[in-house]
This record gives sequence, C-alpha cells and structure tokens, in this order.
Amino acid sequence: MPEKQKKQKTSRSWSSTKILDCLAYFAIIFIAIALILRLIFKDHNLELERAFQAIGESLAYIIAIWLGFYWTMRKRGSGWNKHNVWWLICWIVATVVIVVIYIFAML
Repeated sequence: MPEKQKKQKTSRSWSSTKILDCLAYFAIIFIAIALILRLIFKDHNLELERAFQAIGESLAYIIAIWLGFYWTMRKRGSGWNKHNVWWLICWIVATVVIVVIYIFAML
C-alpha cells in the first residue's frame, strides 16, 4: 500500500535575493512613473517627475552595487588569492565614487 505523501509547509523567509527582487520591482515602477510624467508634461519641468526619477535611480544604483558585491565576493577557482583582492578593491573604489558623486549631484 503506497504511503501518503505529507504536504510540507513552507515558511516564508527573507533572503537577499528576495530583497533585491523587491527593490528591483519598485525601482522599475518609480522609473516608469517618471518616464510617463515626462511624456505627459514634455515642456514643463515637474518636481514630481524628478522625485520619481531620483528614487528609481537610487534604487537601481543600490541593486547594481549589491549585485556587484556578491559577484566580487564569489570565490573563483580554489579560493582567494591576490588577484581576487584587486576585484574587491576596484569594487570599493567604484562604489565610493558612485555614492559621493551621486550625493553631490543631488545637493
């Protein structure tokens, strides 16, 4: 007689992938709203359109920086070596440049 298969309850847990998926969703929504407002009000420079664009761009930057970090920290080959440290240093420099310039551009 075949055994009854029990349904396993899956608990919802948060992971970095789910958080990135959520951020990406809202980044796309904010950028789409900004583009729609730009099309509707072509000649008028709306603060609302700029706000949606800034939120969407900042979320997109966060996602790109986060994914770049995961890619950089992934072990290549047999583990860490001096070559892999340079990938991390380049990521740190690029991230600092992006954050500093973006903050100064927003002011």
